[in-house]
Amino acid sequence: MVTALVLAVACTADGDLTATSGPDALTLSGSGDAVLSAKAKASLALTLHWNDNSKMKTNDRRVLLPDYATVNTLQFSASDNFAESVDQPLNKGETSRQYTVEELNSIAGRVGLEGDKASPLYVRVRSTLADNMPPTYSNTYTMRVTPYTIDMTRGVVLNSGREDTGLLLASKAFDGVYSGFLGVTGWWNYYLQEGNGVVWGNDGVTGTPFAMSSADSKWNFWYPGLEGCYYTVVDTRNARWSALHVSSLDVSGDITGQLVYNRKANRWTLAFDAAASGTITIRIAGKGEAYNFTTGTDDAKAIARTVAFAQENDGLVFGSTPGDIMVAIAQKGPNTLTLDLSDPYRWTCVAETGGAVQPETSRRLYLSGIDDGVSGKWTFDNYLTLYNEDELSYAGLCDVNSKWGYKFYPEKDVWNPCYGLGSGDAATGTLVLDGNDNVPAPQAGLYLVTASLKKLSYTTTPVTSVQLTGIGDDWSLVQMEATARPGVYRAVVKPSAATP
Repeated sequence: MVTALVLAVACTADGDLTATSGPDALTLSGSGDAVLSAKAKASLALTLHWNDNSKMKTNDRRVLLPDYATVNTLQFSASDNFAESVDQPLNKGETSRQYTVEELNSIAGRVGLEGDKASPLYVRVRSTLADNMPPTYSNTYTMRVTPYTIDMTRGVVLNSGREDTGLLLASKAFDGVYSGFLGVTGWWNYYLQEGNGVVWGNDGVTGTPFAMSSADSKWNFWYPGLEGCYYTVVDTRNARWSALHVSSLDVSGDITGQLVYNRKANRWTLAFDAAASGTITIRIAGKGEAYNFTTGTDDAKAIARTVAFAQENDGLVFGSTPGDIMVAIAQKGPNTLTLDLSDPYRWTCVAETGGAVQPETSRRLYLSGIDDGVSGKWTFDNYLTLYNEDELSYAGLCDVNSKWGYKFYPEKDVWNPCYGLGSGDAATGTLVLDGNDNVPAPQAGLYLVTASLKKLSYTTTPVTSVQLTGIGDDWSLVQMEATARPGVYRAVVKPSAATP
């Protein structure tokens, strides 16, 4: 409406045009120079002020423009010509903004100011009324900022709640491109935080997989459905990221075999017998599937790749061509070759005497006593399935009919260890390792049971109905009918289209 009012030809009685000269340039001022310290990140470092240009007039007093039609944007730059700038949209009616030490240091890092050195920082406000009208600019406010040094080689991996996971990607060239290997479950999602505090996620406007954004509207990144080892590259310069799934790795040379991946440890291992102590020469190569902005997360579109490692100085490099890797053997006999990818700054391949077998998380959690009202016995016939290894979370449907309650057991037919009642009731509560008390069972019926051995908690939810959706690409809900067998439901559907 504003654009039509301002730019369209509006005929008055005498044929004149109604026009506006656009928004007035703002007058910008600030609180002065700033010396920043990492010890005072939350302290106030800068206050900017400007006047209000929300009210505009036309050459016809009978025609008014609505307030706040102008879009104002703060621009920060390391050069007075603003060839490159960090832009921050302003809210309607906003006439001042404050920045903490950490926020201003982040801006200084993003525009390229050198750490621990006083440099000019240029600030102005751009005012725009319509796309086809030239913007107006405030005066340029100049201040000298001494930022503290931040480590721009570290890309901190955050979970979907924006909490530090302890995982890292590395930008060894300080160029905004972060890479490394991450062991993830299918569809695992994350954000990446740079050293300057900028958090990157998926573009939340288009929703296109592998497109990046640092705007407030961003979503979290997400991996394809394949679980395993991914060589991950996050390119903040081009706002794109990619994930290369390493599906297999083979060892050739003085020893041969296929490496086995441990996702939680982010290591590949191979047990072998060494004929003697000394040094062996091996090569490591395998297969992978590349996912990027072009393929999305569609497995059918993933690009087949050859993956390999080679030795460079005292570390390893990753690529498509294998190279000789020298490995020291301390003692003849049983050894374990370990390719450790957990440190993005330095990958290693070493041989360890004996077996360095990583303990595997139990894929099932058994519920003994959950149906003793039928059989009169405590069996291991009912179990939950692991669905989140990081949280040690299990879930499953159980036909509950219990006399005395039940306990959770990580290993089939093994009574110790077990998890008993800490506190709670039949619907929800806490667990305790080797607890004496049974978890109280709900009334007989079909229940969704969940348990977390990390949070030591459980829930039971009665299942009253089951629906399906997505058949024929139709995402409306279709009610299913319960059969005589608990937990089995049935529906007759006739898809009118394919079901992708």
